Amino acid sequence: MGRITIVFRLLILTCCLLALGGFQHTLAAVDAKATEQQLQTLKKSIGELRTWLDSAKGQQSQLQKELKQSEIVVGETASKIRHVANKIDQTQTKLKQLEATRRQLLNSQHQQEQRLAHQIRAAYSIGRQEYLKVLLNQEQPDQVARALTYYGYFNRARTEQIEAYRETLTQLQTTEADIDQENQVLQQEKQQLEEKRAALSASKQKRQQVLLQLEGNIQNKDQELAKLLADRKRLEELLEAVKKTLAELKIPVSSAPITQLKGRLPWPAHGNIVRRFGSKDSASSASWNGVLIAASEGAEVTAVHSGRVVFADWLRGFGLLIIIDHGNGYMSLYGHNQTLYKETGDWVASNQVIASVGDSGGRKNAGLYFEIRHNGQPQNPQHWILTKK
Repeated sequence: MGRITIVFRLLILTCCLLALGGFQHTLAAVDAKATEQQLQTLKKSIGELRTWLDSAKGQQSQLQKELKQSEIVVGETASKIRHVANKIDQTQTKLKQLEATRRQLLNSQHQQEQRLAHQIRAAYSIGRQEYLKVLLNQEQPDQVARALTYYGYFNRARTEQIEAYRETLTQLQTTEADIDQENQVLQQEKQQLEEKRAALSASKQKRQQVLLQLEGNIQNKDQELAKLLADRKRLEELLEAVKKTLAELKIPVSSAPITQLKGRLPWPAHGNIVRRFGSKDSASSASWNGVLIAASEGAEVTAVHSGRVVFADWLRGFGLLIIIDHGNGYMSLYGHNQTLYKETGDWVASNQVIASVGDSGGRKNAGLYFEIRHNGQPQNPQHWILTKK
């Protein structure tokens, strides 16, 4: 129903455009005031669409700025990750070098320990005797002092060597622990940076998706705006033509004006009303501008009042459609027909058969869509018909 409502807003335009293609008398049958109202509505739609486009393009610009900033930050984060990874590689290299040095020191210590053990065993077995011999050797007292000094140097050298190895190993272990701790800190920093990069990449991807969707919407709206601008131009040209020719058209006074028959007009088809005027469409929030009458396929459709056919053709949303101009700005519309018996420009009388009921325009079941309009404004058909359904 929403689509039907939109289509009908430019219905008079369609009718008159057909007339411009070779039916000058049809052009004269279009109500100028209704056309002008449609033009104002169209201008309003153009204004609203331009406002939306301005807002959307501003949002697009902001998203592009945010996307640019995201890409910069992602690049900087990747650079930091690379720097940290290089530092981790360097610490790993240091650890490997320290491990090799440690193994060398341990091996050297092991060899030294073996030599020291051998020396200690030898010193233990002969040391006391040599020491006593030196002390008891009274024949050479100067050698006693030298021997004692040598023994002292030797013992201190062995002690210092052992302590030096121990200190080296201690420093090595401390350095190794420090490097290992630094490596852990770097690994943690790298993990945090990786997580940050992943989050930034996800945010960047989301912005890209939103931007693509927005750009698609903008493109569609730009196309819609171009179409509306073209429609407005045609309407403005048409309005001038209508004003020039409308005065020349004189509808024969063969029956009373439709306004005098309000509440007494006949129904255009036999059947029950399944959609009433003003009811909401189930697929949208749009209201019905007419009524839908469930009728048998092929049943007769009759004019509710005399007038001139201003449109008789297929129209999207309505299928095979007939519109009759009854004068004074009043029109009646008959949609979803199976067959049209009248053509544009034909004069019809009240109760004259003009079409047969069908399901054209995409309906699942046969039925007649019926409207009455005054100066383009929908009227409740049940206020005009003789008996209520």
